[in-house]
Amino acid sequence: MFKLRLVLAAESEKELSAKITMKLANADYGGKNISELVQPFTPIFIYAGMGGSFEEVMRGNVQKWGNRETNGELFLNIETADEVQALRRNQDNFYFTADHSSSAIINEILNKWGVPFESQVEDVSHAKKVYNKKYLIDMLEEVLEDIKEKSGNVYFIRAKNGVVQIIPRGTNETIYHFDVEDNLLRVEEDFDVSAIVTRVLVVAKGKEEGHQKIEATVDGKTDLGVRQVIYERGNKTTLEEAQKAAEKIIKEQGSAKHDVSIESPDIPTLRKGDRIRVRGSNEQDMYYFVKSIRHNAANQRMTLELDEDKEMNSEYETCDVDESDSSSPP
Repeated sequence: MFKLRLVLAAESEKELSAKITMKLANADYGGKNISELVQPFTPIFIYAGMGGSFEEVMRGNVQKWGNRETNGELFLNIETADEVQALRRNQDNFYFTADHSSSAIINEILNKWGVPFESQVEDVSHAKKVYNKKYLIDMLEEVLEDIKEKSGNVYFIRAKNGVVQIIPRGTNETIYHFDVEDNLLRVEEDFDVSAIVTRVLVVAKGKEEGHQKIEATVDGKTDLGVRQVIYERGNKTTLEEAQKAAEKIIKEQGSAKHDVSIESPDIPTLRKGDRIRVRGSNEQDMYYFVKSIRHNAANQRMTLELDEDKEMNSEYETCDVDESDSSSPP
């Protein structure tokens, strides 16, 4: 057994790859110190005891490492990143003619690079795409943004058990419940209307510089005042698609930004993108998506930043889901 001082597993909002940070005793193993065995891209696996068995919760390849000495004890600091990191570090050139489907673009990019992946995207047709010296992840994110704009569906990229997944938010079968009276150690809520949008003008893309024709107006909570943005309809976008995109902007930005952060006993298998349910001091159940998560194995706690699941919150009373109380994490 190695003496562990710190094990953090984190999936941040701005980072697509999950990271593991470890501090462990630089002990002897097979006649060599751990620092002699750790090499660039050495694989690190994190397992958690789940109901009498062990389950892989995260893996990564070593990106950074270094020796430290504290009070005469030698320790090794390690930082890893999972398979998604390779998508951020590799550039390529691709050309896709108009009307390529989402799956066709994703498959061609990832298959060329031999990336094991699972994709659950809803296909839409895309305009011509020309990628020169683009990072793979930027290409994939552009495709997902197109899907979001045209269908309203939100997808994200993560890795699990060595496979890159492109999946919708909130597809976890078990929805854990957190209650301020039972298992929440800390709850923070903040509201911000500084960037609210209450009106979207849909305009035609002009062939020349000058006036752009207003084709549609989509209003939100204009009783709060007019905060207007302009959505320019491209040549390959129908007016109906543009209006849906404008409605999506109102839906996402038309009310106060609601930031929620919670801390609770750790559930090692909970991941970024999962849906959870929270009951605060007002005794009202609310659903959220995990925007970022930080597992701390040293103190067996986790910290979550959350995005409100507005659609579920308006319908959850009739929602048929498998829900589990997380008062006693498995």
